[in-house]
Amino acid sequence: MEYIAKNKFFKKFDIMTVNMKNKNDAKNIADLVVENMRQLKGEANRNDFIRSGFDDFDNQFGGFRAGELVVVGGRPAMGKTQFLVNISLNISASVPALYITLELSEFLLTSRFVSSVTGIPTSDILQHNLDEKQKNTIAAVGNEFARRQLLIQDCCNASIAEISEICQKQIRENDVKVIIVDYLQSVNSSKYPDNRANEVGYICRELKNIAKENNVCVIVASQLNRGPEHRAGYYAKQPQLSDLRESGAIEQDADKVIFIHRSEYYGYTEDCDGNSLVCMAEIIVAKNRNGRTGTVCLLRDSEFTNFRNLNASQTVEKIDLENDTVLPF
Repeated sequence: MEYIAKNKFFKKFDIMTVNMKNKNDAKNIADLVVENMRQLKGEANRNDFIRSGFDDFDNQFGGFRAGELVVVGGRPAMGKTQFLVNISLNISASVPALYITLELSEFLLTSRFVSSVTGIPTSDILQHNLDEKQKNTIAAVGNEFARRQLLIQDCCNASIAEISEICQKQIRENDVKVIIVDYLQSVNSSKYPDNRANEVGYICRELKNIAKENNVCVIVASQLNRGPEHRAGYYAKQPQLSDLRESGAIEQDADKVIFIHRSEYYGYTEDCDGNSLVCMAEIIVAKNRNGRTGTVCLLRDSEFTNFRNLNASQTVEKIDLENDTVLPF
């Protein structure tokens, strides 16, 4: 009897070992090339490509992809949260997305989303400084958000372990494909309590593991150091990879590093060719593991609610109350 029990145990162990080996087995390059060609020909479902909703960015840099860790950096007041809100709305129209907010409460963040869809300034919404038409417009946005596959998770002083658990739960239960974390420097870990650079590096690697192991896109906002403020000149103010705050591991582990830069913030209203920079934002792709680097420009509306394409084709939607329809913003 003891022999039979041991035999059953070892058989079960052998099956588990075979399954683990099959999961992690190396793949033949010929098979990978065939699968790659099927995707290129459109014979396979290319569900790894995720459009940001900004045409120039998507066309030039390939949007976002499943398995990527994307870092969105910028100095304060450049519009990082606004940019994340906009791409969340755009992405969630087609794929499920999770927005983890560590900076704003869910109430304040929701106000940002309502402002983005309606075009009503966030300050007016929060201060209840609304006329009758604006109140009716806000009352009509419910159906618009019902069409979005967007989840909001409000976290305070969250650890990377807690964020990982939240992500796994939402991926499992709601098939989330894009995870947005706002922002990196608010995440903590007990692994390196006395070394912040190592701690940030560990957090970045864990976020990258979440993206790769679950085949989802993780987009995380990051603060920059004061380097741009200390540099003089129009071009010198543009952020660089070395401006990423606290750890070089951020630029090392990220598949894409995107900077948001507004020269207007530093008092430049025209570029070197005399073109207006008013309400203009540069989206600088400083690192792109899967494509080219470069810069595209977006317009930022005067009410600070949305970024949009320069070609006037709009990236988010706005409620048209009179016709009871949703129009491009």
